[in-house]
Amino acid sequence: MFEKGKRERGKNQEDVIFNRMLLWLAGAVAVELLILLVRQVYVNMIFGGVVAYGLMVFFRVFVIAGAVLTVGAAVWTVLSARARKPVILPAALTAGLALLWVISALSYFMDDSGLKILVMLPAAGAVLILIFFLYQRPFFYNAVLTGGGMLAVWLYQQHYMKHPRLTLACFIGGWLALAGAAGLAFLVKKGDGMLGGLRVLPVESNYMMTWITCGITAAAMAVALILGVTMAHYLIFVLVGWLFAQAVFFTVKMM
Repeated sequence: MFEKGKRERGKNQEDVIFNRMLLWLAGAVAVELLILLVRQVYVNMIFGGVVAYGLMVFFRVFVIAGAVLTVGAAVWTVLSARARKPVILPAALTAGLALLWVISALSYFMDDSGLKILVMLPAAGAVLILIFFLYQRPFFYNAVLTGGGMLAVWLYQQHYMKHPRLTLACFIGGWLALAGAAGLAFLVKKGDGMLGGLRVLPVESNYMMTWITCGITAAAMAVALILGVTMAHYLIFVLVGWLFAQAVFFTVKMM
């Protein structure tokens, strides 16, 4: 009787996790539709030039204001976590503002090319959602870091000649993010998987893989910048190979 109840609770928990995964995937689809709508309004001007111009003004303002608001929301999230307060609202606000800022920056600075890049991001997000729900959290965080490096190297290969300053800004932001992730991993390890009152990782997590991921990704970006566009093409495959190696590693750990 006890075993039957245990199996039923396990099945109910699996159903809850599966439903959450479906909701997140539906969110990725909604973001994809939003980006396609923005492209139609901003580039193809389906509602006329006045609406497209108004959207451009919004993008220009939000490139600065959105960055400030996103940082503020992120600080709110960290302070809430350290004070052991609920972080769902500030974390969701941070993610929403960050998404809107990315859309604004790429649309304003790169026009249609930026929106073509944005169209690919929800598909990448869907893959990360599957990793989050099917694998351990360390692999999800490492996949985000590796995927960000792949995106940066790809942007360098495709758009450096037309947008050198924006590409360099993305690289600098990427290196800062990797350094921050490495430092954050150290703090989480020190707290046995806790950051303030928030459980970030399980107690027995492999932090070395995260530090190696930060190092490999940062090095790949640096080599691409030093050796040029041709080498960037091969470095993307290096990062894909490292992501696959991590998938094998964490799959074996689950067995």
